[in-house]
Amino acid sequence: GLLYGGTRQMKMLKKLLAIVLTGAMALTLLTACGSNAVRDKNIADALNDIAKAKGEKVTFTPRAKERELAKAIAALSDEDLKELEESLKNSSLPEKAKEILGINAGGANANNFVWCGATYTDGFGVSGQAIQFMTQVFDGALNMDKLTGKKPADTRYMGTALYKTVDKNGKQVTKRIIVVTAEAK
Repeated sequence: GLLYGGTRQMKMLKKLLAIVLTGAMALTLLTACGSNAVRDKNIADALNDIAKAKGEKVTFTPRAKERELAKAIAALSDEDLKELEESLKNSSLPEKAKEILGINAGGANANNFVWCGATYTDGFGVSGQAIQFMTQVFDGALNMDKLTGKKPADTRYMGTALYKTVDKNGKQVTKRIIVVTAEAK
């Protein structure tokens, strides 16, 4: 009896261990490489939460058009991306990025408000990335000077894309480009 009981307990322990390990592995997929597991919808939800907390009636919705813009920017050369990151600090954009985003006269987004930001993903979950983005674009749209007298619509479309770069310490990091557009009213 004692020996039999021991093996049954051992089987139960093994089952429990298997369940715990499976759970741990699933969690790792969702968190450890957080940057890759995060989707546009997650970022949109976090941005919506921030807007709600601020009492703004704005909604962020993921859309393929904005995702394509983000992918096109993320595909720029390392030098162009570095220039972009520096420009964003001053709420401006290099010409190549303006062309991609279509905010120049005659561009696809010339009559839309456009926000663009680059956030760190390593070690930052969804909320952390959303907060970085909101902090960066706090001053307003990159082309708001061209849309005087107009306000952005409450519906904001967004898309993101990941890119690898090297930080100031020479360490490889993953960053996320976030592009948001809104119709000018």
